[in-house]
Amino acid sequence: MTTAPAAGTQRPRGAARLVLRTTVPVGLSVVVLTLVGALVGGSSAALGALVGGVLLLVVLGSSTLVVDLVATLAGAPVLLVSVLTYTLNVVLVLLALIVVQRSGLTDDALSAPWLGGAIVVGALVWTVAHVVVTLRARIPLYDLPDRAAVPSERPGA
Repeated sequence: MTTAPAAGTQRPRGAARLVLRTTVPVGLSVVVLTLVGALVGGSSAALGALVGGVLLLVVLGSSTLVVDLVATLAGAPVLLVSVLTYTLNVVLVLLALIVVQRSGLTDDALSAPWLGGAIVVGALVWTVAHVVVTLRARIPLYDLPDRAAVPSERPGA
């Protein structure tokens, strides 16, 4: 059993795979919330759920890509960047909610409860999907040296 992909197969790697596998469940939950919002609360509820879900997808998806970029380029500061991007995520979502509320969109065009609900449900689905993808990932614990580098197996040794 190996962690190498089969010859000729091209799969998204790293954060691209993670974003793809976490975006799909969140996208489906946003679509379901939008449909339920349209049926229960009308167009303002549907639009609120849609805006909340898209906002969450943009913020979480971009931060995942940034953390992966830092991990690829320099592994040492990845924990610091992860904590800072988490903090930035919270701040960006709060600022976006403040801007939407002060713009007056929540008075008639958007339903604030559906917007907030979509953000909460989307964050929960993202977290569960992120945990599932991470637990299923085949991450080697260590790298084995090349076969010829082992002294006892060199020719003439």
